[in-house]
Amino acid sequence: MQFFIDNSSGRPVFQQLIDQVKRDVALGRLLKDEKLPTVRQLAQELAINPNTIAKAYRQLEQDGIIVTKAGAGAFIANLDSGLSKAVRKKLICDELERIVVEAFHMQIDKVTLSDWFMKVAEKFNLAEEKE
Repeated sequence: MQFFIDNSSGRPVFQQLIDQVKRDVALGRLLKDEKLPTVRQLAQELAINPNTIAKAYRQLEQDGIIVTKAGAGAFIANLDSGLSKAVRKKLICDELERIVVEAFHMQIDKVTLSDWFMKVAEKFNLAEEKE
């Protein structure tokens, strides 16, 4: 996996790393049990503080995206969500609200935003409906 840091982005570096891992898992570029680079390796490769990498990995582990095994490293987790439907709904709705607020400030209308959402959902082969 190749990580990229955009220093001109308003997003913190640790969040960019989290976003990239989540995106690559969603796109199928990272698969269950695939090993991620070590904190030290990634810090050297990206020329950033190892604590930043460790913070991203801790958050990914809390989110259930990765698992760490002592002495072996970090691996992509089995992504069968143990979160209740209500918790998943709240997490996603909070993120969607943030996006809608951004769209409002950028004067993007509802139809355009909905169209963009559908195109992104198609890109990730998001299922129509899940029981």
